[in-house]
Amino acid sequence: MRYSGENCPYCGVEFTEGDDVVVCPECATPHHRVCWFAHGECANAEKHGEGFVWKKSDAPKPESQPQHEQQTQHTHTQQNLDIICPDCGNICPNGTLRCPECGAVLIPFASPMGAPPVAQFRPGFDHAEEIGNVKAGDIALYCRTAGASYIKKFRKLSSGGRFSFNWAALFFSPYWFFYRKLYKVGAIFAALFVAIGIWLIPATQTLYDVYENIAVEVTRVAESEGEEAAILIYEERFTELAEAAKPVMIPTLLQWVVKLVAAFAADKIYYKKACTDIIEVRSRTADERSVQLELFRRGGTNILIGAGTYLAYDILIYAASYLLTLL
Repeated sequence: MRYSGENCPYCGVEFTEGDDVVVCPECATPHHRVCWFAHGECANAEKHGEGFVWKKSDAPKPESQPQHEQQTQHTHTQQNLDIICPDCGNICPNGTLRCPECGAVLIPFASPMGAPPVAQFRPGFDHAEEIGNVKAGDIALYCRTAGASYIKKFRKLSSGGRFSFNWAALFFSPYWFFYRKLYKVGAIFAALFVAIGIWLIPATQTLYDVYENIAVEVTRVAESEGEEAAILIYEERFTELAEAAKPVMIPTLLQWVVKLVAAFAADKIYYKKACTDIIEVRSRTADERSVQLELFRRGGTNILIGAGTYLAYDILIYAASYLLTLL
């Protein structure tokens, strides 16, 4: 095996024959596939800007154990590092990517034999770094998805940074807030978008009706009198089309204003929520295992609620549009 004798930078376990290995396309660092997907990025992502390229270790490895001893030790270690699903509490074997009961994303655990298993951070990551009133490790566990990116953003905000722009919140508001479990703020933005969407319905319908009438007339004239006559008709009625478009522009512009507000406010809101939850969890227990599992439950993402909000918004707007046509 090409990576035999090397260790996965996330879980620290040595690669063996038959392991499913993922290699970073930028720096060639090998990872277990489950570790790669659990963390969402290369363990050496912060070094990519420095031109870092992974190289195979030249250090000699200790004489390997007999195969049957390695299997026995691996089985024993695996049994002691089972993962408790943070969402439903189901006990899953270490290395399981998703809980077979509820589908929640699981984080691999590793620890010395005999000690309660806790999440292991990749080498070089300072999980004890103070960011505001919390530690970087707790933020990583709380965010789970894109933790490294949010740590950088939170670091700037904690040091006095005024602006932080969230592209996901811009293009996916209000659904991003529900996806990140910011339900109260998400409900406020959802209400605003629903109100604007309902405002847009009659103006959009009027614009569509005007456009359809013009298109029908231009097509008829083009077929009966020729293309030049059709162009004249279109030019004559273009002012009517422009006037019909004006009522659409105001709510559309307002919609983008709300999106920009969401994009600029999202990271600050998420940072405050993360700090509040982390401090509360830390104040209630000193057991590291319990703290980490609670952070998994409080934080992370909820793709079902995010997608459900998107579907609910479409259904609500469709229902409002249908009711307005009956009036």
